[in-house]
Amino acid sequence: MIAPPQSRVRQAQPAVDAKPREVPTGPRWPRYAPWLFVAVACVFGLVTMSGELTIVQPVNDEALHFEMVRWATQQIHEGNLLPFDGWFPYLALGNAQFSHYQSLPHLITAYMSLVFGTDSTERWAGYLLFALFPLSVYAGSRLMGWSSWTAGAAALVSPLLVSVTGYGYESFSYTWLGNGLWSQEWGMFLLPLAWGFSWRAVQGTGRGKYALAALVVGITIAMHYLTGYFTLLSIGVFVIVVWRGLLPRIGRAAVVFGGAALVAAWVVVPLLTDAAYFNDSIFNQNTFWLNSSGAPQALQWLFTGQLFDSGRFPIVSLLVAVGVVVCACRFRSDVRARVLLGLMAMSFVLFSGRPTFGFLINLLPGNADLFLSRYMMGMQLAGDMLAGVGLAWAGESVFRLVRTLRPRVRPVAIAAGLVAAALLLTLPAWLNRAAYAASDSASIATQVESDSTDGAALNVLINDITSRGGGRTYAGLPGNWGAQYVIGQVPVYEYLADHNVDELGFVLRTSSLLTDNEAYFNQADPASYQLYNVRYVLMPSGMTPPVPATLLATSGRHQLWLIATSGYLQVVDTSGVVEADRSDMAAQMQPFLRSPAFQQGELATVAFDGGTAAAPTLPATATPDSPAGSSTDALIEEQDGYFAGTVTANRTAAVVLKATFDPGWHVTVDGQAAKPYMVVPGFVAVTVGPGTHTVIFQYVGYSHYALLLGIGAVTLLLLGFGPWIWREKIGRLVKRRRVLIGRGAA
Repeated sequence: MIAPPQSRVRQAQPAVDAKPREVPTGPRWPRYAPWLFVAVACVFGLVTMSGELTIVQPVNDEALHFEMVRWATQQIHEGNLLPFDGWFPYLALGNAQFSHYQSLPHLITAYMSLVFGTDSTERWAGYLLFALFPLSVYAGSRLMGWSSWTAGAAALVSPLLVSVTGYGYESFSYTWLGNGLWSQEWGMFLLPLAWGFSWRAVQGTGRGKYALAALVVGITIAMHYLTGYFTLLSIGVFVIVVWRGLLPRIGRAAVVFGGAALVAAWVVVPLLTDAAYFNDSIFNQNTFWLNSSGAPQALQWLFTGQLFDSGRFPIVSLLVAVGVVVCACRFRSDVRARVLLGLMAMSFVLFSGRPTFGFLINLLPGNADLFLSRYMMGMQLAGDMLAGVGLAWAGESVFRLVRTLRPRVRPVAIAAGLVAAALLLTLPAWLNRAAYAASDSASIATQVESDSTDGAALNVLINDITSRGGGRTYAGLPGNWGAQYVIGQVPVYEYLADHNVDELGFVLRTSSLLTDNEAYFNQADPASYQLYNVRYVLMPSGMTPPVPATLLATSGRHQLWLIATSGYLQVVDTSGVVEADRSDMAAQMQPFLRSPAFQQGELATVAFDGGTAAAPTLPATATPDSPAGSSTDALIEEQDGYFAGTVTANRTAAVVLKATFDPGWHVTVDGQAAKPYMVVPGFVAVTVGPGTHTVIFQYVGYSHYALLLGIGAVTLLLLGFGPWIWREKIGRLVKRRRVLIGRGAA
């Protein structure tokens, strides 16, 4: 915010792209005083957000994330020390969640949970990442060459952001009362550092620049794909902000880009390998979440303060505007100014999305899976740093003015007054965020009370379900009575996720191919319960299932009902073929699930993603008058992706495992390997002949993680020691050449 007299000349914006340095002479206080801003921001978060440490039932996407942590912790306890892949059975009829999703945060937390306990570690991780985010902003700003005052001012502003969408780098994104974007929080913490290290590497400054940049950017990718993707795009901005020496800069950027990709290969390669099985939900297509809202809406939110100060006086937005003006004025002389404006512009294009910039965005690889609405995060982080520039410029200007008008006033006194003025200027924003944190804590306290009373009664029935096993549990859907069946503020279908119950109803949480069809579950159709192996129904007292069911138990106001199903395995006839891919699973399969053939117990085989469907077991004109067969679940270990049973087929038929199809499924029939295939609504199946058989479905994860991790490690070693070895080798050759030339001249 304030530049001391000794450093003001050095802080003037450089005409070249070398990193500016503050003059080390003079008093020490200007170098350490900006840390006061960092400390204020961190202490504010640590104090006001402390309610987040309370052990409470999640009410948002944290339920999925914490369920993933518990799955990984259990795998570690079972001896799988690196659970990079495996069958995650609890949501959307199962999914290879850890290879389809950014799982590094969950793995790190799982290992920490071995010491501190799962629930506590999950809460502390999110709490500290947000509260200490100002440290990352400060470090990233400094790495990008900004003065300590500018970096400190940016850190001061960072906890104050609040947007109209609630999906940016703000408290609502991560708190219990908010959206629970737990993985994004890890990416958020790393992004300023990824910017800083990759900027230094592209600039060609600092020791170990390539290894550090590749490591931090690679980890960012593994923490949160959307943030990592954005970081890779940011490297392109770092290249073009200076035209002089463009080719060497492109080369350095390629080293960072390629190095980061290789470091993150252990998460990226499996994802790309199975990209066809990553659901492209019809509920996201052509929506704000995927396409964003267009430049006019983005500009309206920006100029009305809704991106940085939604619902309050736009103090942060004004500081951003000042920073933009300052950087625009320094555009030609200061490469750092061009970097921030370039990052802001790129973020604006992404956040505006396809309605305005689809002709550009559609050129990006993998653009169909980019949730463009989330890229407000780039505008917020670049805006935060611009606000730091604006606040520091204002402070420096006032400092100079006071020193000119009142030269006898001591600089320390001026600095103290300006620090106090900065805090007073932003006080309304601090009060606004403190009020939100207080409401979040109050809501958590209320939920804790509900958990200990109404939730305790429900836990009795959940324990009953767990002990009985053998099927999934249904407690309504978001689109029906399930939304009103709540414990405090937590829907019971979400409450089940926090207790590792294999359920149907907490929809659209994973990339499972079945999640869209799950949302169309017909609770009035007995055949649908059999199809999805929904054996248990939880309902509040006063309600009864719309299909035949037996009341098992009552606890408090909750009732547990049992519905007869065949189990996870079923012998069926298959007739007809449905064509589908990851973008239209429900659209293509729901017509069959409403057909007479389905009501007769038949399923269709699926020609998936342009492939060839398995041959149906029934001839086209056949009309069977008896069941295809029967099955008995013999050994079910959902956590480990193992389903075994004994089946009796009355004729050639399909044995269906009521779990999402994935190329990782391996099937044996009577000890012999058999080829699995997909059937409606996206299950895995295998054909058997007449007679009694032992059938085993086993999920086998991706097998090349060790190789990919080794590639990443070797990449870091080469980037870390390669430049040094190269310089030493060239140095020796040059020295030898000079000696030889000298001898020749003599």
